[in-house]
Amino acid sequence: MPPVVQPPPPPEPSPAEPSPAEPPAAGTPPGQTAAPQAKRAGRADPPLQQRSVAALFLALLSLFGLLGLSNFQRGVYIVAFALAAGTMAVWLAATAMRRARRRGTAGPRGSVVAIVIGGVGVLISGVLLAGFALFGKQASTYSQCLSGANTVAAQQTCRTQFTHAIENATR
Repeated sequence: MPPVVQPPPPPEPSPAEPSPAEPPAAGTPPGQTAAPQAKRAGRADPPLQQRSVAALFLALLSLFGLLGLSNFQRGVYIVAFALAAGTMAVWLAATAMRRARRRGTAGPRGSVVAIVIGGVGVLISGVLLAGFALFGKQASTYSQCLSGANTVAAQQTCRTQFTHAIENATR
């Protein structure tokens, strides 16, 4: 028995062309139709979703990089890296959201979270970098003092000297 061929479905009107039964929206002049509302249905494009995932990864790297801040000698480099990673995360996520909005698709998952986490990383890194700029010499002296302190009393002496050096620098 030969297969039954079904006729193709009728073409659906495109969103740019309103159906003739639709009245013009309120506030539009007679004879003109209102611009169609963009629907944000569907998923984000794969490149935008990948951009958002990269932004989230960089944002987390920015915060976790700050956890490795134990040595004041390397601290400036770690904080500068965390600042750069957080800035890149915010930029990637914001541009992914902007491109998704322009294309009329849903925003990529994780973009808002990446912006928030990256913003926190940038804020903390900026404060720490300012602290290193203002009190770098005192922090370096404190780090050298702690590396030679073998007892709890010697460590307490280093902390006291560091506190006095910061107080004198702020006066």
